[in-house]
Amino acid sequence: MGQSSEIKASPGIEEELEVFSKYLKNSGLKMTHQRRLVVETFLLAGGHLSTEELYELVKKKDAKLGFVTVFRTLKTLADCGLARETDLHDGPTRFEHTYKRPHHHHLVCVKCERTIEFLNPVEERIHEEITSAYGFKPVSHNLQIFGVCPDCQKKQKTSQETVDSDLVFARDALKIAMATERRGINFYKTASEIVTHAPTKKTFLKMLDEEKGHLSRLQKEWKRLMKKDRNLLAAPVFLHFDYEALKSIFPSRSEVKEKLKTNISEVDALELAMKMELEAFRFFTDYGDRFNDTKGKDIFLQFATEEEEHYQIIKEEYDRRRKAAGNSKTQIQNPKQIQNTK
Repeated sequence: MGQSSEIKASPGIEEELEVFSKYLKNSGLKMTHQRRLVVETFLLAGGHLSTEELYELVKKKDAKLGFVTVFRTLKTLADCGLARETDLHDGPTRFEHTYKRPHHHHLVCVKCERTIEFLNPVEERIHEEITSAYGFKPVSHNLQIFGVCPDCQKKQKTSQETVDSDLVFARDALKIAMATERRGINFYKTASEIVTHAPTKKTFLKMLDEEKGHLSRLQKEWKRLMKKDRNLLAAPVFLHFDYEALKSIFPSRSEVKEKLKTNISEVDALELAMKMELEAFRFFTDYGDRFNDTKGKDIFLQFATEEEEHYQIIKEEYDRRRKAAGNSKTQIQNPKQIQNTK
């Protein structure tokens, strides 16, 4: 099972080795050649490895290395946060790479023993709500769903190709970001066609260019990502996202036309855009904060930063229009205020 997983550890393991070395030093231990070999083999092998499976891999590199050394090193890896124990109910306890990876769960095929990792933030929020309702302080939680994978259902040979977990997470995050940019483009394109006040139209056209530029950069990043691994596009979805949630932030073209009627004031039109940008900022900040330091997290937080910048641009025109109209409406809470009140 350990070698048939969809995801493997990233080859860039120097940072993990440094973490492990410091942990050993603080514990009064040394980074021996044997310990380093076990750690490197584990991090580069990927999957969900049992002690026995890792021992077999290590023996191919150093026949003198003992089983007890592998066992103790794996335990130390778990203690310092580089790995975690996972029970896939197939007999032995397994270990998986966890450094800078978001908490996730598993689909386990009972026929070919293939393991697919997945993450659903909605499910994670449900766990948080339940534990909070009971005043319960969670230590850890794992979900394994056992069944039959699509290949086994069709009685086809299961693909053994592995894909870097960071790349899969980045792939899914980019898809979400591009979908969001497309909805933003739709909003500002429609809004710029409806409003009549020249400065407001100019602001919306500027936002339209900004969104198009962001989408172009994301598409280039997507192409670069696809070149890194030929199997990346076909890898199972890791980050499950409710794309319907985007509709609550960026209205459809028909909804934009309805909300930005020809008789709507410029201040109200700008206020609608500001609220949209704030909602996007809040949504992607909260989303990104749920993950460890990964490429996926960086994509979400960068997106949130760009939404905050959009808010500030629109707010400048909004304030000018309010002042010109003598409008005393309460200002919309800005992103910094939202962050400070969390």
